[in-house]
Amino acid sequence: MDIIQLLLQSNSLNFIVVLLIIIFISKKMNIKQIFEDIKNQIANYVNESEKEKELSEKGLQEIKNKVEKLPAEIDLIERSVQRSINNFEKKNEKEIQEKCKDIDNTAKRLLNLETKKFKSKLTGILSETSINLAKDNAVNQLKNNRELHDKYIYEAINELDGINL
Repeated sequence: MDIIQLLLQSNSLNFIVVLLIIIFISKKMNIKQIFEDIKNQIANYVNESEKEKELSEKGLQEIKNKVEKLPAEIDLIERSVQRSINNFEKKNEKEIQEKCKDIDNTAKRLLNLETKKFKSKLTGILSETSINLAKDNAVNQLKNNRELHDKYIYEAINELDGINL
């Protein structure tokens, strides 16, 4: 009885009882399975983290590759822009030359037209002046020489007689 008494009073018995309770509860609650589940969840989390790390590293590598190619792409774009600018300049220069030729041709046509109008007016003025001078000359000759007057009248009568009506 002394041993039982001693066990009851000592902490050893309490420890053994608590240990038995813990073992009983752990068997009932299947603690081993719970620990396995937690271990699997942690392993899955670690695996997912590693996959995300790999994806991130791949993405980083792709971005680095793009950054490395960026100067070449910029150079390509600059050359393309320069070609476009040169083509635009050539096109505009050609159009300007064509417009200049059109303006020059139009100016020449207008000058020729105005020259013809001027010549026509000048011819009209000269004709009118010539007629007036001839008329004045004929009137002066008729005034100075009365015989001419009679001669012209006879010629006009003869011409009238020659016309058959």
